[in-house]
Amino acid sequence: MTDSNVTRRRVLVLGGLTLGVGAVTFAGPGPAWAGTAAAGVELVPVAASPVAVLAKVGTEPAAFPRQLAVQVQHSGTDLPAGTQVAISYDPRVYAPLPSAVATVGTRRLRTTSTIATDPKSLVTTCTITLADALPAGSDPVVVVGTASPVLYPRDLVAGPADATAAVGHKDTKPGGRRSLRPSRPHAFGGAATPWGLEVSGVWNRYEWAGGKRWYYYPTRITLSSVGPGTTPVAASFSVALDPQVVSDVEIVGARLNDKRHDAGVRLLSDTRTASLFETRWVTRVKLKAGDRLDLELAVRTRRPTGDLPTVKHPTVNLIDMGNHVSQRLTGRTTMSRSDSTWA
Repeated sequence: MTDSNVTRRRVLVLGGLTLGVGAVTFAGPGPAWAGTAAAGVELVPVAASPVAVLAKVGTEPAAFPRQLAVQVQHSGTDLPAGTQVAISYDPRVYAPLPSAVATVGTRRLRTTSTIATDPKSLVTTCTITLADALPAGSDPVVVVGTASPVLYPRDLVAGPADATAAVGHKDTKPGGRRSLRPSRPHAFGGAATPWGLEVSGVWNRYEWAGGKRWYYYPTRITLSSVGPGTTPVAASFSVALDPQVVSDVEIVGARLNDKRHDAGVRLLSDTRTASLFETRWVTRVKLKAGDRLDLELAVRTRRPTGDLPTVKHPTVNLIDMGNHVSQRLTGRTTMSRSDSTWA
């Protein structure tokens, strides 16, 4: 099926990517390619903005392509109908698109695709077959999936299989298989122990207008460490509230693992505008695996004189944790409520 609304740029922007470097010359068989290996058919991976895959304690974060995509460069030969591109991947790392996409310029190509999983290795292969012949130099781009934002506790992947690609013809076995793994950025660092935090808490409801209007604010913030490593920096967070309803916030107590604790909580900054009251806080606690830090808040409110034209919903966010590559995806680094009634 041809879809004129899907462009190559749109496909690549899906992962915020540009074409990477590194290619391998295809020298496998194929009825229309007999004797044309010198002309060169190359697979060029889409390798920008690699994602870090965390495995276990003491291993280096591995670099994987954000998007399962290759460009088939073939300046010296035509691609016959029935050309196939087979992309293999670890389903713990990647999720397939609803349907594989192949484009040339702004045109989506007619294709069919199949997906199969090896029962032993559990590696999945998506094979895309081009329905039409392509002239030399058309260089189609094939996209079959994207990296999955897998959340704790399934975000650690032991021994992830490389993503690879091969090209061939439906009447032959694909050849010239190459790895799609990008260069490992220096920012990924060396061996590290993954760590992660979750934010939760308790809310209070402030009412006015005879209980017909209300606003929620946090009275307790809980920071929980999922490990296995200790947080590399002290826990920090922000509290953003509506200044029309809240006039001040203080941290009045702390408990670490249900015991009173001097967490050394300190106010970093205080931002006040007509629509935002935000405080930013830092503790001196580096949370170990399984630690739970409970912080008690004292919040002073002010009574609105009437209905409010709009409201800033309350949010609590982790801040200044370094965005370190070894930070696990917990999906709970913020908490908020959107069920206030103000007008």
